[in-house]
Amino acid sequence: MPIQFRLLTITDQPILWEMLRYAAQEPSVEAVKEQPLLRKYVEQFGRSGDCGIVAMLKEQAIGAAWLRLWSEQERGLSYLDNQTPELAMAVLPDYRQQGVGTQLLSHLIELATPQFPAISLSVRAENPAIALYERFGFGKIPNSEIKNRVGDISFLMKRPLSSKDIKQ
Repeated sequence: MPIQFRLLTITDQPILWEMLRYAAQEPSVEAVKEQPLLRKYVEQFGRSGDCGIVAMLKEQAIGAAWLRLWSEQERGLSYLDNQTPELAMAVLPDYRQQGVGTQLLSHLIELATPQFPAISLSVRAENPAIALYERFGFGKIPNSEIKNRVGDISFLMKRPLSSKDIKQ
């Protein structure tokens, strides 16, 4: 059965919690919900500046990619400015390396292009998804390396958006 892609809605918070668990490499959804810095990527999803795509196989969500736009006061892990949303993304382990992440990111960039000038993200230095982000034109922001919440190194990446990103 083919994978279906659809827009995320405010009723998809359970999917977002599960995907954030994998994106943050946490053992459970409960572990994610205990961390205020992570909770903000799901709580109140659906407000202005939020958008995303979910990959569905039959009735199961197998991946999602979503954007949240923050003010300076709300700022998330990869906050650049109040016009550049932050990307959160995950694919369930059994479906990785099968093109799901590529399709999610492609759909999300097309969705985001009319709304935003760029997309930012924070990524652990050893995350294999860096290659995917680079293929899509994300570039590492110089001097953005920080020690993350688990003691490893993370850095920020940014991808400018343009009208060329909208498929005809």
